[in-house]
Amino acid sequence: MLATLPMVGLYGGYLIAVGIIFLLITFCKPSEAKLLTSAPFKKFQSIFLSVYLIMMCGDWLQGPTVYALYSYYGFSRKDNGILFIAGFGSSMVFGTFAGTLADKYGRKVNCIIYGVVYSLCCITKHFNNYQILMVGRLLGGFATSILFSAFESWMVSEHNTRGFEESWVASTFSLMTIGNGLVAISSGFLAQGAVWAYGGHPVAPFDLSLAFLVLGIILILASWTENYGDASAAMSTGLKDAVKSVLSDRKVFLLGIIQSLFEGAMFTFVFMWTPTLEQGGPIPHGLIFATFMICCSVGGSAFSFLVTRYRVERFMRFVFLGSAISMAVPMITKDSSLVMAAFCFYEMMVGIFWPSMGTMRSKYVPEEGRATIMNLFRIPLNGLVCLILVYQGDLPVQTVYIFVVTFQLVCSAMQFALLASIQESARPSGDEEEVLQDGK
Repeated sequence: MLATLPMVGLYGGYLIAVGIIFLLITFCKPSEAKLLTSAPFKKFQSIFLSVYLIMMCGDWLQGPTVYALYSYYGFSRKDNGILFIAGFGSSMVFGTFAGTLADKYGRKVNCIIYGVVYSLCCITKHFNNYQILMVGRLLGGFATSILFSAFESWMVSEHNTRGFEESWVASTFSLMTIGNGLVAISSGFLAQGAVWAYGGHPVAPFDLSLAFLVLGIILILASWTENYGDASAAMSTGLKDAVKSVLSDRKVFLLGIIQSLFEGAMFTFVFMWTPTLEQGGPIPHGLIFATFMICCSVGGSAFSFLVTRYRVERFMRFVFLGSAISMAVPMITKDSSLVMAAFCFYEMMVGIFWPSMGTMRSKYVPEEGRATIMNLFRIPLNGLVCLILVYQGDLPVQTVYIFVVTFQLVCSAMQFALLASIQESARPSGDEEEVLQDGK
């Protein structure tokens, strides 16, 4: 059903409002929030971001029509659900080995593998054959594990190798989040345009995605150097060392819990926002998606201001608390306006989360096993998402949000514990302890 004019007006108003907020927070930053860097760093940053955002575009282009494509081929909702579960399951099982491959054989090579494997995934979408589409989902799950680990690992390692200031890495993470939100919106329009150009066939965005992925591969080959984790260790040894690092280092362990629970809650929200808002009647999905992505970019831009004034480890405690409060709103009201406001606030918290988590990982996750450890963090995340996909249709909306709020509150508690652990480890030197206690 089409959304009514009042609904379009309501959600269109939110889109305009958050768009204005994004412009204000991006272009009217106070001078102290503008980081002074160097020309070599800016060149490095632009090279990385251009490749990263092109590859992210290749991923985003596949999202809007993947469900529609499976339905177009005549597969049932149950069949579609199995395909989605297979993708997340593949990421959970094979992602760990993807990280180990990156650390041993090179992050650059791993990023190229991402482009190749995801391109093969796009090609499988041309076949109206369930088994071939299943292979495509397995390839896609493997590829996304690389996307969310190897690119960041390459950037952080290269940043450190080139001797750039440690604090500058936060600005790259901020731009990654801002750019990702804008790319997501653009990809939605590009995907729709491709469908129209193909006469309505939902496979079109996958061909466009393939073109972006090939372009990304070419740019990596032309402009990136290689870097490694522990290249001398066998893959099994690298995996064991990564597990040991997570279990023996309290800060890394807490980061893993925080990432898994927050992203698990976030993916739950991805599945739940549509049925939640549809309780008030038909909704304009495209407008709402664009609004959420701009909110995420607002959060990424706000992070660049926050990080110049406060330590990430400090303000993230309150980001998780804010996320919990916003996710509790649909439990107490069905008013579309209030729920949408809460969802927009939550997406802003998500926008702060991404660069903040990246910044903390760059500090505390050991370089020699960075990609492997990042994929270990994704094992419980993907397990949670698979459980959500299996059971979310059988659970009342209220119950699902209870889980989401609980995850956020646990994240906040873990962030408090992480801060305490950092303060404790800093006591012998006193330097970091002093910084943490003076509000920075």
